[in-house]
Amino acid sequence: MEELPSTAVGIKLNDGVILAAERRLSYGGYVLSKSAKKVHIIGRFGIAGAGLFGDLQTLTRIMNAEIKYYELYNEKPISTKAAAKLLSIILYQYKYMPFISEILFAGVDNGIPQLYVLDPLGSLLDDVYAAVGSGARVAIGVLEAEYDQNMSLDKGKEIAIKSIKASIERDVTSGDGIDILILDKYGKTYTEYIPY
Repeated sequence: MEELPSTAVGIKLNDGVILAAERRLSYGGYVLSKSAKKVHIIGRFGIAGAGLFGDLQTLTRIMNAEIKYYELYNEKPISTKAAAKLLSIILYQYKYMPFISEILFAGVDNGIPQLYVLDPLGSLLDDVYAAVGSGARVAIGVLEAEYDQNMSLDKGKEIAIKSIKASIERDVTSGDGIDILILDKYGKTYTEYIPY
């Protein structure tokens, strides 16, 4: 399968989970937008991805509705693993006309951060750090060299930014700023945009 344009990374730490992605929206050799947000909050979860921008937006809307429906019907919050499995099932249902997106899905349950990686057909992997998209080969090199599960969220944020910056420098479909989403183990959510 051809690499999907753009770059997104996820890092799971003891104190929380971090998602980051750059903002360039490209198609072939053209830059269509320099302000495409690829990191989203869905309730108490985070989603980031690479691939077709419209597919990522659609999946975010579907998951928003499905999570709300689950929680209303069951009268309890959905766990991160169950929400990721739900996303996996949705992706698999569309296997004949798939959503062209590689996705990072993150959340915190009872103070325990979780990070999942999904491909366009719904394969679900639990991981401590991951990179997806055309800049993933560069970004994963930075993550592998510097990752430590015991580091602080601030240090993790620095590494996420460093890995995205490295991919921006070497991947033509990545660029135009970095969006960061941090979900800490206390249930707080932080977002930040870094021009680059």
